[in-house]
Amino acid sequence: MTTAKDIEATARTRRDFGAGPRWTWLLRRREILVSAVIVVVVAASTAAHPYFWSSGNMAFIFADSVVITFLALGESFVMIGRGIDLSVGAIMGMSAIVVGFRIQNDGMTLLPAVLLGALVGLVLGLGNGLLVGVVRLPPIIATLGTLSVYSGLEFVVTNGNQVDTIPSSITNLGSNTVLPGIPIILLLTLPFVIIAALVLRYTTFGRSVYAVGDDAEAAYRAGIPVQRVLFSTYLISGLLSGLGGVAFLIYTSGASSTTGSNHNLTAIAAAIIGGTALTGGVGGAFGALVGSVFLTVTLTAMSFAHVADVWQPAGVGVLVLLAVVYDSRSRRRGVTRRHRARRPQGPKTGAAR
Repeated sequence: MTTAKDIEATARTRRDFGAGPRWTWLLRRREILVSAVIVVVVAASTAAHPYFWSSGNMAFIFADSVVITFLALGESFVMIGRGIDLSVGAIMGMSAIVVGFRIQNDGMTLLPAVLLGALVGLVLGLGNGLLVGVVRLPPIIATLGTLSVYSGLEFVVTNGNQVDTIPSSITNLGSNTVLPGIPIILLLTLPFVIIAALVLRYTTFGRSVYAVGDDAEAAYRAGIPVQRVLFSTYLISGLLSGLGGVAFLIYTSGASSTTGSNHNLTAIAAAIIGGTALTGGVGGAFGALVGSVFLTVTLTAMSFAHVADVWQPAGVGVLVLLAVVYDSRSRRRGVTRRHRARRPQGPKTGAAR
């Protein structure tokens, strides 16, 4: 009988892309490879444009990547479970609008604003969780529908108005730095990344997410509550997207009815580039962070290179395709190595006497 430990062992094997020498573990970690590419891009851009390495520009890059990091973190939970959430941008926009109006009109302070943003995200994530985990709609259909609903609600809530008056006591977290090039908002984001990484790697729930994404049928036979796990991943995605809305307010000092409309595919791209597989069972929190920084660095480098804005989405698409191809080829190589390792060897012939 298949057990939960067997399912986790299979999922761990997929995450590691097969067997091999221990030193090759570093080469198989997507976070390491993407980080190396970031270094190359930064070095090349700095050689062509010395201002690229300035503390002001690096602070801009890190602060800009924070919003995508929150969305990509939530997307990673869903994608590891072999789902997809197309509404993360709309949830982020709703959170930014609701929280922004409370700050602007009622003088809400930072901590209540964070809690309200998390609550908005949870409520909207609950809608996705019910549709996927209870009604059992296909994730892409369910979240495509909620994308339209939540985007429409943004127009209803704003009623033609916009958030444009956020006090400096809040926005300074996005513009001020603790060290040259390191914005305060980045340090406030890192604990969420660490918590997400610990949950995925060391908790029963995290192992269940990997198991469901790897093989939902086998996970069910092993006693894992598959639908409950899927439901929870969409709650987490909504929660993190709601926090992303608060981060958006801190960084941009405003919000409107179109906030988040361009963030859905960017969040998915960051998760994929960071190593989360569309086929489920593979991914991690630190990969979401690295993928977000990589996208921001790349888009900033394209701007420094005077690449027209209309071509930048095409560049992101190419990067996603390359990441998917690399991921697919790496898993095929891992499967081949495992099959060769398990293949029984025949008796030796012609042994010397």
